[in-house]
Amino acid sequence: MALTSSQIVTLAVQAAKCPGFLGQAGQLLNTILQELAQTYDFDAAHGIYQFNFNLSLTGTNSNLLPGSGPYPLPSDYLRADPGDVFWTLLGVPYQLTNISLQQLDMTVQQAGVQTYPYWYATDLSASPPTLYVYPPPSGAYPVTVRYRRQMPDISTPETSSTVPWFPNTQYLRTRLTAELMRLTDDDRADGMIREAEEILRRYLTMKDDQEDRSVSVRLDPQRFGKGFNRLKQTKIVGW
Repeated sequence: MALTSSQIVTLAVQAAKCPGFLGQAGQLLNTILQELAQTYDFDAAHGIYQFNFNLSLTGTNSNLLPGSGPYPLPSDYLRADPGDVFWTLLGVPYQLTNISLQQLDMTVQQAGVQTYPYWYATDLSASPPTLYVYPPPSGAYPVTVRYRRQMPDISTPETSSTVPWFPNTQYLRTRLTAELMRLTDDDRADGMIREAEEILRRYLTMKDDQEDRSVSVRLDPQRFGKGFNRLKQTKIVGW
């Protein structure tokens, strides 16, 4: 049975021999969980968000045509895997390929380019994060975003009965013990950190195991995607 956050904190402060550090241990546990969500792609930290394109949507970037964005994303959005952002038309899904905001700035923005979007860019500096698409959509098509989440903090972990979202309790207990030892200048800290790293390494080796599925090489969709999204806009711009 998985340990609750309060049980993990209690075991860690006992091992680190600092029973008065319950509050600090709770804060450190949340920090460790944040680091795991931000650094690694765990299926346990997946989220899904859906919205419809808005043909009249405009933002502060006057260079972009209406409908391009910005579309607000969930506040816990971190990133999306390739193929996990798509829109549908009559039940047929169309994947969007991620590009940078700099690439978005270099796109042609003239009347008449509205069609089926094939690129998207995210602005994580906005609050909440936002999404832009290119070309601007020609209809209010539904969009699905499956994304990696910044998991919520546990409220007062030192007394909470919440089970942390990260399933490897042994890593959390060992890593938290090591962080407490660092806090108290315990000489055992470095050895405990190495032990925690080894536990995580073994876990990452088998996480999201895909042995029952084939894996294929993936070419860059910006250069090897469908032909229509790489044609020059000769009828509009005149190149």
